[in-house]
Amino acid sequence: MGRPDQTRVNSALLRLTIENVGLIAHAQVEFGDAFTAFTGETGSGKTMLLGALDAALGGRVERELVRGDRLRVALEIAPDLADVIYNLASVLEQQGEKEDAERLYVKLLSRNPEWEDAWFRLGYLRLQRADHRGAAEAFQACVRKRSPWPEAQLNLGLSYWNLGDHDSAAKAFESVLEADSHSIDALRGLAALAVEREDVEKALDLQAKLIEAGERTPELFYNTGLLLQKAGQHEDAIRLYQEALTERPNFAEALLNLGHALKAQGNVEEARNYWRQALEHKPELATGYFEQ
Repeated sequence: MGRPDQTRVNSALLRLTIENVGLIAHAQVEFGDAFTAFTGETGSGKTMLLGALDAALGGRVERELVRGDRLRVALEIAPDLADVIYNLASVLEQQGEKEDAERLYVKLLSRNPEWEDAWFRLGYLRLQRADHRGAAEAFQACVRKRSPWPEAQLNLGLSYWNLGDHDSAAKAFESVLEADSHSIDALRGLAALAVEREDVEKALDLQAKLIEAGERTPELFYNTGLLLQKAGQHEDAIRLYQEALTERPNFAEALLNLGHALKAQGNVEEARNYWRQALEHKPELATGYFEQ
């Protein structure tokens, strides 16, 4: 799904030139209107030649056989072959040449705006380099063209979140849950948004669902503990801080706030013990509390 009809492409390739592909230093093939057959002895390079042709026509490209020069040459020969542009962009992305990959995805989409996968890859690259507005635009295009699309909707939510548009982020995460009610990532996003909004009841409900689903990250336990502590539920907060410390014993913030919760219950000496541990791991967090 996601690719436009490519039936017109096959007649566009009149000549294929490859360089530095496997054993072939340089080769050029002219294609006519009639049937073309490749013949030769074993080891003469037929596989490499056919691999280059397959790549030019949008076939699957095995990464270990890919060299950027091969596909760039194919582009020079047939610049309007959409599959070639997509394959080259994918290879460049895998090789870490993300700026060039993004440029090619943009080029492809200017000619083939219905190509869903290209919009997704473009959005992902933009999200990686913190172009959150550009990423949101790309993932919006994904969702317009295919819905539901949980992966695109999740990344759209992250883009909105980073833009500070929490309402739109929440809607995107909720749309993921409509398509996949067990999406841990969507639950995480909604729970974190609820924490930021200090919506204690909703945050606790979502974090309880995460814990029930088997999520045991120290951050989850810590954030839930913070909410319970703010709500005055110190005993439950202490239990969750301890869960966080079971997962990460040197979690300085959890040590610090566990001390606060214990102090609120009157356990001052035990609180000081946890503050000292927090000080050992991250002095800037706990220094002021020894003056109390």
